[in-house]
Amino acid sequence: MEKKRINRPLKRSIQYGCISFVVVLCLLLGINIYFNYKNLFIKESQDHIRQIINYVIGYIDNDDLKRCMETKTESQKYKDMMVFLDDVKEDLDPQYLYVIKPLRENGGNHVLIVVSAENNYDRYEDTEGNIYLGDITEDEYTKEEVDDLHRIMGEKEIVFMESKTYWGHSYCGYYALRDSSGVLYALLGVDIDLTQMSQDILYRTLTNLILIILTGAVFIVGFITWASKNITDPIEMLEKSAIGYIKKSREVSSPDKLIFEKPDLNIHNEVESLSNTINQMTEDMKDYMFRIISAEKETVHMKEVASTDSLTGLRNKRAYDEKVKQINKLIEGQLINEFGIIMMDVNFLKKINDTYGHRYGDILIQNFCSVVCDIFVHSPVYRIGGDEFVIILQKKDLANADCLIKNFEKALSECAAGDNAEPWEALSAAFGVAYFDRKKDKSVEDVFRRADEAMYQRKKEMKAERSE
Repeated sequence: MEKKRINRPLKRSIQYGCISFVVVLCLLLGINIYFNYKNLFIKESQDHIRQIINYVIGYIDNDDLKRCMETKTESQKYKDMMVFLDDVKEDLDPQYLYVIKPLRENGGNHVLIVVSAENNYDRYEDTEGNIYLGDITEDEYTKEEVDDLHRIMGEKEIVFMESKTYWGHSYCGYYALRDSSGVLYALLGVDIDLTQMSQDILYRTLTNLILIILTGAVFIVGFITWASKNITDPIEMLEKSAIGYIKKSREVSSPDKLIFEKPDLNIHNEVESLSNTINQMTEDMKDYMFRIISAEKETVHMKEVASTDSLTGLRNKRAYDEKVKQINKLIEGQLINEFGIIMMDVNFLKKINDTYGHRYGDILIQNFCSVVCDIFVHSPVYRIGGDEFVIILQKKDLANADCLIKNFEKALSECAAGDNAEPWEALSAAFGVAYFDRKKDKSVEDVFRRADEAMYQRKKEMKAERSE
């Protein structure tokens, strides 16, 4: 007997359980660590942005800057402020430092550049791509982003937000600038690059996760080792002994030869107790197993006798009815899509019985069965009446039904055409064929009915041909 493995062995379940526990723990702790670090970095970024904004707004002359924005003319204060902003960018290292004004004209997705800080290299050497007072963006901002800037213009405090724009992935702080009359005119913006921040967060998270994973690995190894020694290995030994006992029970003819090979366990737990119980149970089952083996043999023999036609050795009407029940269940469950039925009726059986005796009628039936079984090799053949036979077409026979039917007709013709053929050797039969159609057939009986009707129609035609 081949050892049958269960789908989820206990050892594998324990291993997977431990690994799953550690994985889930690492996942939860990793998420917690990630967001804790992210919140920490965000708070540090907010403090840094707030420091830069408070430092810059103390230097800006709002009235002069507003006038420069409206006239698009750089004053001396504007130039000094631009140098100041460049120094702030160099010293405090924000990603971007700028003053802008969101516009509602031309689709509402543009902003006016008031001033933008640059590092020394970009300001004085690599000037390509720099933006200047009065520049208006093209497609760098979406309408939704500009709408957010308009909303921020109405806030009195610094507004923080995460932004993914044309300029990059940043954490931004905006402060609305007002002139001496309190009129809003622009936004001071400071951006911190989130790309490096994300890399730092990921690095710190992974460092902590590695420590957690190493700790979890030690736990997994220790627990699995203990479980293997005290639980899973003893159970596998007990299973092996039980399978060996089952194998013997199917191979030996006498229950006296059945011996349960008790595993050598010294673990003093429930598994060892179970092994002792099974050993005692097998001793008590020997007589019972002998009766089961004897009863099974008798049952199989009686079933074969009850389902076999004694004259032909074919399956009989009882076997056919059982097969019909099986196929009907498959039809109800939509588990079968195709099969066919051939209904056959042997001609001249009554005449031969009356003229030559039933002995020769039996020979006729046996000769006919031999031809049928030689041709329809892959399909079950049933004798359901004295001269009535049913073939359930399946497998290769179903696919080659037309060819097999022609071969069958040819075989019958050859038997009937012999000059020296005795009447019980000149085979003749009427038959009808029907195939399962899910659209109109609800059961095997529907297919059988159509095959039976086709058979009787063919029988009438054959009688008409003989009378002519």
